[in-house]
Amino acid sequence: MVKGVVQGVGFRPHVYKLALERALGGWVKNDASGVTIEAEGPGGEVEAFVKDISRRRPAAARIDSVSSFSLPVSGKKTFFIAKSGGRAPASAMIPADLALCTDCRRELLDPSDRRHLYPFTNCTNCGPRYTIVKTVPYDRPFTTMAGFAMCPGCLREYGDPLDRRFHAQPNACPVCGPSVTLKAGGKISSGPAALEKTAQLLISGRVGALQSLGGFHLACRADDEGAIAALRRAKRRPHKPFAVMLPSIAAVREFCLVSKLEAAALASPEAPVVMLRRRSRAFESAAPGLSKLGVMLPYTPLHAALFSLLEKKGFSGPLVMTSGNFRDEPICKDLPEALKRLSGAASFTLSHDRPIHNRADDSVAFEAGGALRLARRARGFVPAAVKLASGGRSVLACGADLKNAFCLTRGQEAFLSQHIGDLAEPQNQDFFRETLFNLGRLLKVSPAVTAHDLHPDYASTAIALGLPGKKLAVQHHAAHALSVAAEYGLEEPFLGISFDGTGYGSDGRSWGSEFLVFEGRTWRRAGHLKYFALPGGDLCAFELWRPALALIKAAFGPGWVSSAGKLFRAVPPGKLLTVERMIDAGVNCPQTSGMGRLLDAFSFIAGVRTEATYEAQGPMELESLLPGGKAGGAYRFNTSEASGCLEIDPAPAVKAAVADRRAGRPAACISTRLHSGLARAAVENAFAVARGAGIKTVCLSGGVFQNRTLLELVTAGLKNKGFRVYSNKLVPANDGGIALGQAWYALKGYKQKI
Repeated sequence: MVKGVVQGVGFRPHVYKLALERALGGWVKNDASGVTIEAEGPGGEVEAFVKDISRRRPAAARIDSVSSFSLPVSGKKTFFIAKSGGRAPASAMIPADLALCTDCRRELLDPSDRRHLYPFTNCTNCGPRYTIVKTVPYDRPFTTMAGFAMCPGCLREYGDPLDRRFHAQPNACPVCGPSVTLKAGGKISSGPAALEKTAQLLISGRVGALQSLGGFHLACRADDEGAIAALRRAKRRPHKPFAVMLPSIAAVREFCLVSKLEAAALASPEAPVVMLRRRSRAFESAAPGLSKLGVMLPYTPLHAALFSLLEKKGFSGPLVMTSGNFRDEPICKDLPEALKRLSGAASFTLSHDRPIHNRADDSVAFEAGGALRLARRARGFVPAAVKLASGGRSVLACGADLKNAFCLTRGQEAFLSQHIGDLAEPQNQDFFRETLFNLGRLLKVSPAVTAHDLHPDYASTAIALGLPGKKLAVQHHAAHALSVAAEYGLEEPFLGISFDGTGYGSDGRSWGSEFLVFEGRTWRRAGHLKYFALPGGDLCAFELWRPALALIKAAFGPGWVSSAGKLFRAVPPGKLLTVERMIDAGVNCPQTSGMGRLLDAFSFIAGVRTEATYEAQGPMELESLLPGGKAGGAYRFNTSEASGCLEIDPAPAVKAAVADRRAGRPAACISTRLHSGLARAAVENAFAVARGAGIKTVCLSGGVFQNRTLLELVTAGLKNKGFRVYSNKLVPANDGGIALGQAWYALKGYKQKI
């Protein structure tokens, strides 16, 4: 029995070829548990065959275990691939969707090939998997390809064990497979003509909705200011960055700096959007104010065919390729949805008739500390499991409300859903339930416990409480830290440093800069940023002058106006006075220790931004100014003890940043000094906490640690102090990975130490 990612990746024909090499008899088949093999022949050959299974695997396969035992000889002389099925317990893993492989790309671009520019070309090494599968085992009747009967040519490939399309479940060609349809200006076209016209429409500056693997993209030229402006107006997204698609690595290098690791990620079977540092401000309107650009390569045959046609028409630049949705709604997955929801943005639609069963957005990754890290985990990575150091009863962890993803465990496997989005949007709550049903049916598990965030008003909490069975509330930042521990199978004791925007604390206040000690299956809060006011609550994430005002008043006291009043010239005086009175009276001013809100405030103090139109815009633009050249020393943060916790006071840093701004020093200088000061404060306070607890291991998590500069500075500082430092890679450090920590909390039986 072979378990792991062994279905839909050409594993059975691979085993068949290995058996032929050694002249063995027997069979191989898929079942609900994985792949079962029976082989017989000379003893030495069978032993070598078993070793070959682990050593020589298909590129897209992942082998988690190979178990074997002896059977009586039956006399089989030939080896064959048996029909899928059996009564094995469900433990098979569905592979993620795979980007177009080199062989299929070559056929696609060959005018003499029968699949020339066919937008559904695939083989066992590439193509749709999770987005089309309904249940296990992974066979064509259980996918959305069931309605497409293969022609003689495709059947011949499908039935030949030596062909790379042997049992490629989505196998198809122009004769028998899915096709594309273009709707534009009241006219309909299909097949090659639809692709030709789509290319022409894009070149002419039109915005279109293109159906891809897991849903629709909205696409336009990235060098067309008018098209991008129209798209931004339609999506109500004035500044938030759009990802772009370029035809090749060589084309990417013209505009961006690309490391070996980033190049490998772009060209990988997962094919995520990779955040790359720009060489210049080219295509500024795609990602205004940022030093990085989200880039991906054509990962489907449709994309590759389209870029081939664009190039023939003289266009080789990037296309904006952003999610086909509005704000935080789910990505559209079929034509009726696209026509209903995207008509205000797209002047044409290019759709296809291969149904999408599991919608999935593009994954997003970035390099930091010499490792590739996920900022959004979806297409290409889901439903691959995170292997756990130990297992137990099945757990459903519902995650958080922003960047939601849930987690289902099965033994020592943790399956995170694709990115769901903001659960404040009712359609995303439906998406959550839809995905939970689909993934639960694939995994065939019934959770014994449902874990959820401690916040009583979260939509994810409400969903969890509406499900049957035992419930477990998990503090937000403890879950962040434990997501790292789960990834690496870490043993206690360890220190978790969780830096993010805000999360509900066990004292009822808003946390966000936490030093948490984990030992003996308990956790305790050992340090945090000093609480400051958030006048207007959630408004502070978008009106960045609000938290800045609170911090400046706390730092300077009654004389704040003479010290920093000019910084607020862009704020309407009446509004400023109202918020000042709110702070003085403590009205609608929840207290927070959130690092994200602190960074929001400093982006205002630095003169980067007064208001934000998307989450973390100010801090992202502040980081984009780095490196800032000669900037003076790191800002100082004071530390004291309060109620048994270390408390980090930002007042000295606030005063110094205001002084720098008043002295006319550039925002890059303030950014450099701030990042250096925050990193130093994190390291010093971690050392102070860990020294008393005998801890040598630190876990870094939370959305703020997607700031590459801060992550690398803190990691280096901690390592210089002798710590072993771990941070998220397989799951996002932001709230998209928090469900893994919740699940680990439930599996290990953690409790807060009072």
